[in-house]
Amino acid sequence: MKKRIIALLMVFAVSLACQALVPPTVVAREGTVISDCAAKVRAVIEIQPTKIPQALLETGIKQGDEFNANDYFKVLTHISMQEGYSLDYVYQPPYASMEDVPENTELGNYRDRLEIEDMEQGYFEYAVMDMLARQFYLNWHANYNDAEIVCDREAADAIIEGINSGDFGYKLDAKQKAQARAMTNIEPAVTLTGDSAIVEVVTFTKWGGFFRQTYTISRSFPHTIEMEEENLVEYDCGIMF
Repeated sequence: MKKRIIALLMVFAVSLACQALVPPTVVAREGTVISDCAAKVRAVIEIQPTKIPQALLETGIKQGDEFNANDYFKVLTHISMQEGYSLDYVYQPPYASMEDVPENTELGNYRDRLEIEDMEQGYFEYAVMDMLARQFYLNWHANYNDAEIVCDREAADAIIEGINSGDFGYKLDAKQKAQARAMTNIEPAVTLTGDSAIVEVVTFTKWGGFFRQTYTISRSFPHTIEMEEENLVEYDCGIMF
């Protein structure tokens, strides 16, 4: 009996060794991988101010020296506003009650006026704009809007390490870490078809985890946009503002 147990243990050990030596099969992905993802995302983040001017915070009235949202187009050079339109924003102080909220305050969706240069980089930049363009002057509950674009394996590992070495909320458990480290095709990629562009981007938020966002964008203006998301690794930091 002892000999059989030893033999079984030896076979099991050899099996594990083979798995360690032979990497899992990686299926070649379709589309063009966006190689400047990290540089592009960093450039967008660098132009976005985080500290809210005191006057704007208190009154919601611009003084003229606040962030100009059209600066996004200095970084995202393959998208632009439709001719005759300019990008702007309203910063609204909190209302004291629902009775103070004015009726018919619906503003137009700026996405409907975005023109995309018909190339892979243009469609990727649209996705960057859609995900990151509202992450300036964030205050209180708005800080839930923390989604970041994960450009590569190194960035994913840095997120994992940052969560588990920091003191902001829950840590990733063993299962979540294993799932995160098993993610493949992290780099953003764009596939052009006859009449549409398909953009795949991996994102992370402390209030949801890792997601794969897939945009399907028509190649003619006005662009129609569909977006689907897959939760690759569920995670919630447990912090509530």
